[in-house]
Amino acid sequence: MNSQLSTKVAFPESPFSPAPNRNERSKRDKLVRIKRAARKLFAHRGFAATTTREIAEAADIGAGNLFLYVGSKEDLLVLIFREDMESVVRDAFDSMPRRALREQVLHVFNAMIAYHQLDLGLARVFVKELPFVADRRHGVAEFMSMLYAGLVDLIDRAKARGELRDHVPARRLAHNLFALYFAELQRWLGSDPITSEQRDRSLRAAVELQLQGLRGTATKRAQTRRRSSLQRRRTRTAPAATRKGDH
Repeated sequence: MNSQLSTKVAFPESPFSPAPNRNERSKRDKLVRIKRAARKLFAHRGFAATTTREIAEAADIGAGNLFLYVGSKEDLLVLIFREDMESVVRDAFDSMPRRALREQVLHVFNAMIAYHQLDLGLARVFVKELPFVADRRHGVAEFMSMLYAGLVDLIDRAKARGELRDHVPARRLAHNLFALYFAELQRWLGSDPITSEQRDRSLRAAVELQLQGLRGTATKRAQTRRRSSLQRRRTRTAPAATRKGDH
């Protein structure tokens, strides 16, 4: 039996997807250099302290040419984030395990955390800057809409199999779950950081607490059966222990 449940998340095509001709290949190469330079500078100097001139110099292109590829530093930051994180999230949904909703949600969030763990300096820039980027053209809201759609699909499937109550508002719950993830991400990357183990335990506990009061009848029956089974095992072992104590 297939142990994975593919949940398709339809991310839009990148506006920077190149056409396969020589001119576009040259543009693609320059854009790769720009993104590589920006990653390094954002991670080591911070977003605010990095100038577009420094990015252009590190990418070995003219300062004016930078704006042929990106309109601003904000555009460049979002481009880096979207290209990387869209791939991470798509892979997470494509490899979704057939497990309870809590484990499926953590599967997505843990994949996102693993990406951030590759470059903590850049992760701190993302967490600090992206929530405040004006989104008229940058696409942060578009990415988040796609992520929420994937979470909503998981929630709706959990409702269909009786794991959650029918009346639970799926989109509201998706927002709440992401807020829990983002809060733990901020704690982990903050000035008074927690360890990775503390982060994982805290996120799991927060997601479990959020879902606990929303359980459907199927989940409650399964929990009741597990408790009853455990109680029966304890009952079977108790008399022998009592008789041994009496002798």
